Amino acid sequence: MTQSASGGIKNPVVVYVLCGIVGLGVGILATLGLSGGFGSSEDPVVAEYNGKSVRASEALGAVKTRLFDLEDEVYRTKEQAINDFVEQRLLEAESKKANMPIEALIEKEAGGGGGEAVTDADIDSFLTTKGLSLKDPRIRKEDVRDYLKYRKRFDKRQVYVAKLKGGAKVKLLLKEPSAPKMNASVDGFPSWGKASAPVTIIEFSDYQCPFCSRAIPILDRIKQEYGPEKVRIVFRDMPLPSHPRALPASLAAHCANEQGKFWEYHNTLFQNQAKLEDTDLKGYAKTLGMDDKKFGECFETKRHQATIDKSRKEAEQLGIQATPSFIINGALLQGAQPFEKFKEKIDRGTGKG
Repeated sequence: MTQSASGGIKNPVVVYVLCGIVGLGVGILATLGLSGGFGSSEDPVVAEYNGKSVRASEALGAVKTRLFDLEDEVYRTKEQAINDFVEQRLLEAESKKANMPIEALIEKEAGGGGGEAVTDADIDSFLTTKGLSLKDPRIRKEDVRDYLKYRKRFDKRQVYVAKLKGGAKVKLLLKEPSAPKMNASVDGFPSWGKASAPVTIIEFSDYQCPFCSRAIPILDRIKQEYGPEKVRIVFRDMPLPSHPRALPASLAAHCANEQGKFWEYHNTLFQNQAKLEDTDLKGYAKTLGMDDKKFGECFETKRHQATIDKSRKEAEQLGIQATPSFIINGALLQGAQPFEKFKEKIDRGTGKG
């Protein structure tokens, strides 16, 4: 199932983040000493039977992404705690030096009050970047306004704290875990960009997954900022059993690909996730100017079922269990992550990072 959650100030639909997997597995992982992941040179024996040895890569390969999630969750928790501790000590020291409360100090050093005004244009711009709009009945304008006011105050504080940390030459000495390296097939799947591009992004997605639709604006920005010479995007089907219309949508999208209309059709499906019945799927093809007869024949005969089955099976073998999931030059990135997360990995692949 999709591993995602939402968060915000008053309304949980304002911002979204991928849920980490937490529990006893963290302790088990530490006990086994697997914090280096399978990308390390060590591959310890974890069991024996009938005189045969079982190595970690053999027994735990199918859950390596879950294990990485656990490692990453532990790392992020420690990272946040360390940063919070250091920042608080720096603020306390400055507060004592200036003989004023911390919040008053931040207001003074960050330019004073009055910086939290939020216009309707600010609200529309923010929602657009998240692939959302006020047309969604779950979203209230005042909730978004409150959130943006909070963000402005928070950003003000962060600017000041960053200045303090720079002056104090703060260094985080915690080692970040490495994501498991993965190789996935690109042959026979719809793609954008040149095969010679130095960076390949392979997306595993589900047309009924709401969090997958939020990745569309991010991918569009990647296309715009990097272009087809630097980035290739490959779409891989991962229709989940919990989404009954995801498989028919995938079949239809491959039929659209036959007529050179994959990306237009792909975007249409994500824009209409509540309308994915057979009649809807055929209607979108007609609206996009496809040959009705050819599309209908392709769809009714389930011509691309084998391709979709292949995609799902490989995702399972790789241990991918959440949508959307991305493999960027072999590195796994899970969830509808912000552009900056993609940029970090893309720049590394293009020589900028």
